[in-house]
Amino acid sequence: MISRLTTFALLLACSISYGQDQKKPATIKLLIPKSPTTTTVKIEGKELPENEKAENEGVRMIQTPPLDSGKTYAYVVEVTIEPNNYTKIIRKREISFKAGEEVTLDVRNKDPKNPDNVLIRWVPTPKVVVEDMCKLAKVTDKDVVLDPGCGDCIMVMTAVKEFKAKKGYGIDIDPEKVKESKKAVADAKLDKVIEVREGNALKLTEKDLADVTVVMLYMGNDLNILVRPLLWKHLKPGARVVSHRFTMGDWAPDKSITVTREGDYGIEDFRLHVWTITGKEKDGVYKKGMDEE
Repeated sequence: MISRLTTFALLLACSISYGQDQKKPATIKLLIPKSPTTTTVKIEGKELPENEKAENEGVRMIQTPPLDSGKTYAYVVEVTIEPNNYTKIIRKREISFKAGEEVTLDVRNKDPKNPDNVLIRWVPTPKVVVEDMCKLAKVTDKDVVLDPGCGDCIMVMTAVKEFKAKKGYGIDIDPEKVKESKKAVADAKLDKVIEVREGNALKLTEKDLADVTVVMLYMGNDLNILVRPLLWKHLKPGARVVSHRFTMGDWAPDKSITVTREGDYGIEDFRLHVWTITGKEKDGVYKKGMDEE
């Protein structure tokens, strides 16, 4: 016969064992940008269901499945932020936690150690405005032109055909746009002087920019800021950067102008900016002030 003391000891041992083996979920408090920004969240590659969003705007509470006690888990959180209808900012972070813990992950701001990826919905620039951009950048037959988000390649083609640039490069992240651009270049019989390829503007290398003297942009403020250090690092002094509408943060343009032209919605005003590489930008020395026209 088992004594009461033995029985108690067995029950206590079972209770301790059960407590150690019991699984508990963890809770992730995710801080995201507030509206009007649209934000979607993926956890371990799966999009967060609507019913897991917190009522408090800018906060989402995520509960994991039951987890083993004592182990450390890590989730990859991918947040897609859409500040407007043409920009997607993809921000990835990893967070570690244990069963039963509540942890906070703040993805409202950029992290230089984990750079964002930015995707831009292509919007065409009217050819007449491209001509204004070429004039502002003073494109001549001595120039090599690059459009790192070329879309239909109208910027590079205009610079080569109308302003006699000696060579042009078009890069686009969308393979369909690359196909369209290559066809347009071939149809215009410019394929010997214009090269189009698939690529990411945020991964421009010294090789991509080695002989480039003019960079033409229409990519959005967020992407301009991210591509800016690459231009500073790899472009040679004297190279020009010309942008339709969007600026470069605290890097003041040499000149900004407004031109009134026929656009998709009738007569419109188009804002254009141009910068000249001095070689000092990488050290944080910017040209101050800008002339208005």
